[in-house]
Amino acid sequence: MTESVDVGKFKITWLLDGTYPCTPDFIPGARSEEGRHLYQKAGLPPEGPSIEPFHAFAIEWQDHLWLIDTGCGQEAGPERGKVPEQLRSIGYAPEDVEGIIITHLHKDHTGGLLTPEGRARYRNAQLYVGESEMAFWTGSHVPEGNMGDHKVTKAVLEQYEGRIKVVPDNAVIVSGLKFVPLYGHSPGHTGVMIEDRGQQMLMWADLMHSSVLQFHYPHWSVVPDMDPERAVATRLQLLEQLVEEDTMVAGSHTYGTGRVRRGEIAYELVPMDADDRH
Repeated sequence: MTESVDVGKFKITWLLDGTYPCTPDFIPGARSEEGRHLYQKAGLPPEGPSIEPFHAFAIEWQDHLWLIDTGCGQEAGPERGKVPEQLRSIGYAPEDVEGIIITHLHKDHTGGLLTPEGRARYRNAQLYVGESEMAFWTGSHVPEGNMGDHKVTKAVLEQYEGRIKVVPDNAVIVSGLKFVPLYGHSPGHTGVMIEDRGQQMLMWADLMHSSVLQFHYPHWSVVPDMDPERAVATRLQLLEQLVEEDTMVAGSHTYGTGRVRRGEIAYELVPMDADDRH
């Protein structure tokens, strides 16, 4: 069953592409007394794992259907790549998608742009990518550990040639949908602010990778953070800002939506009112 929420005229639906096991190998800070306590408090073994999601998001308004990211496709194993069937479960096919907002160019967000044969899956869609992210992945200094991401980016550029729009990192993509720079996880990593009729929801992409761990210890980085120090600073600054706001949040690797508030240790996600849900 998919989960949806309305933000003004926009209907946002979570598309679960698959899951992954989050352990201290992925978040090294969790290899600690604090980490063991959090896992056990969640009813898990002291070394985890917590099972965390890969999400893409569908956005519907009027007669439009857009996506934020597309999941892993076949880039992270056959047990993932479920976005197309999730789309079909809400009455759409990939050819119905007209716009895709790419938060960053890691392959678990862009692999779903390609079919298993390496062709464009969304043949009628225009892609929107922030200029800093595009400049990095098309440059000459991609780290050796990210060559898989680089390979997928190259294939996406070839398959979507003529249908990729590179925009400023804080661009209004269409009225009500805006990039929000959240640098650190990747050089041009962005979230997407969805806003209409006085309501806001920030899809913060990979700002967080574990609700079990990182709300409580937001200074804990994940291994794929390309600039861990900056990623931590970005996360701390945004969480502190959101404490005082009415902005709903959702993430690529966290479940559900809610509002950030102070918690017993640091922060917590307070679920939104039932009236906001479908």
